[in-house]
Order: sequence, then structure tokens, then C-alpha cells
Amino acid sequence: MLKFIGSGSAFNTKLSNNSSYYKEGNQMLLIDCGSNIFQRIKENNLLEGIEHIHVLVTHTHADHVGSLADLILYTYYSHGEFAKPKVTVYSPFDTGFSEILRLNGCTNTIHHNEHSIGGSHMVEVIEGLHVVFHRNNHVDELFSYGIELISHNNRVWYSGDSSSIDDKRLMLIHQEYYDIVYVDTCKADYEGNVHLSLNKLDKLIYNDVRNIVWCMHLDEGFIREEAFALGFNVVVNEF
Repeated sequence: MLKFIGSGSAFNTKLSNNSSYYKEGNQMLLIDCGSNIFQRIKENNLLEGIEHIHVLVTHTHADHVGSLADLILYTYYSHGEFAKPKVTVYSPFDTGFSEILRLNGCTNTIHHNEHSIGGSHMVEVIEGLHVVFHRNNHVDELFSYGIELISHNNRVWYSGDSSSIDDKRLMLIHQEYYDIVYVDTCKADYEGNVHLSLNKLDKLIYNDVRNIVWCMHLDEGFIREEAFALGFNVVVNEF
């Protein structure tokens, strides 16, 4: 369902910031827009034929929102009809995304539109595609969320940045409720890590459902072959 613009962790610049998208007609869903993502969007003409972009923000670390203001202002001034907002940003209010955009010169209802939603509240983003944000465990300094994507054809879990998988999500994964699961996965494995290591993922996920699990947000030490050997998939950048 999702295509990946970037699949790297914050410091894995080779793979670019973790960000994915989905297109439906002239609408585009974008999950996060980190520091180097707008550049990749523009260089690869991803906005061709797109009239509106729906951005889901998992949290406000720079590798997830660092070029979101660039995307908003570019589409306002230089993409499609001049001076018309073409981006709607969705995120729980406590992520602080609205203040980040304001400080970057983006004014709600002028340059873009904002949709602050409560955790576990379902919202239809594109016709037939609903999203639900669920709190996860990442860092103490910020509120961070994973996302459910629910359409007529697919149910997807997208972990965002997280050091764990909550019990309810694990149960649903093992019951094969989801068709696809994207999980923040790194090679680094140490006490207090704010991301989920491949070693921990191996201990959490039953063997018979690993075919639906895709590793993303990969750190520099991540070895794809190790994930494959354990039965997991690994996302690949589209470009």
C-alpha cells in the first residue's frame, strides 16, 4: 500500500529520513516530512497531478517534520493554483505540530489547514481511507504516535518511531488483523534504546505472521540479510 521516499533513521542519511506515501487520484497521503524529504519529493516529481496532500505527523523530531514547512509553502506559492492551501496536516494536538509550523511561517487556514485529532479517534483522510493515531513509546521529551490506516481493501499498522509494540497491537498482529505492519527496527540493541531493535522484534513476533511485517527507519548498522533470515521483510526506497 505504502511507497517509501526514505527509510533511514535520523542519522542514516544514506537512506534519507523515514517517510512514506500513498496516492489516490489527485490526492496524496504523506506520512511525515523530515529534513530531506521535500527535496526528494520535488526532485522526483511526486506532486505531478496532485491537487491536495494529506500529511500525517507521528511526532516532531526534525527527521519527521524538518521540511514540512517547505512543502506547505512550496505548494502554496509554486504548485497548482497560486496562493491556495493544498496541504492538510493531521496529528494529535499534543505533538505540538501546530506551533512548529507557526514558528516556520506557516499560518493555519492561509498556507495550509490543520486537523488536530485526539488519540484513538478515527478520521477519514481520503475517501475510503481512515486513520487512527495511537500513543507509543519513543522519547520522554515528545509525544509520539503510531498510525492505523484502514481502507476497504487493507488494514495497516505503521509504528512511527517506537521502542516497543504495545500489547493490543501485538495481539492484533498475531491474529492477522492487519494486512501489513511497518515497524521501526534498528540493529542497535541496548538498554534504554528509544527504537526497537531487530533482536527485540525477533522475540515479540510469532514466526507464522512475520511475512506481513516490514522493517523501516533503519539505522546505519542494520543488515537486511539478518532480517530476511528471521522471516521479516525490509522496506526499500522507491528512488
